[in-house]
Amino acid sequence: MRASGIVVACACLCFGAAASAQEAHSDGPLKSVMKFLGFATDVQPSADFVEKSRPAKEGDYIPIFQPPPEPQRPALNDKQLNAMKRDLNSVEQRHDALRSAFPPAAKAVAEAKAAEQKRAAAGAAKPSAPQQ
Repeated sequence: MRASGIVVACACLCFGAAASAQEAHSDGPLKSVMKFLGFATDVQPSADFVEKSRPAKEGDYIPIFQPPPEPQRPALNDKQLNAMKRDLNSVEQRHDALRSAFPPAAKAVAEAKAAEQKRAAAGAAKPSAPQQ
């Protein structure tokens, strides 16, 4: 009985504080109680540089599920596509030549090949499980 009396007294105190806070501010009773208990705060005004960086008018509504715009340039034909592939292949070959001339890269390639051969040899050395 005594515990319920304490709970009722606390509730009355909170709602009384909420009523006095509501007179001072336009917060609702729930927010006032939460502010009194320390669970809610007031929002501070934005800094000047934030206010200056915002646009003067609100942006337009951006609809969702809208198809993307069509590309500005037309699709490549076969001749243009093959030319682009040749260009990319020539750049790849130039980079491979540069990479093979660089000693750490050559060492890394050799180590990768050796590891692959080791894995292949280990896989071939394992006897297969008998089939039943």
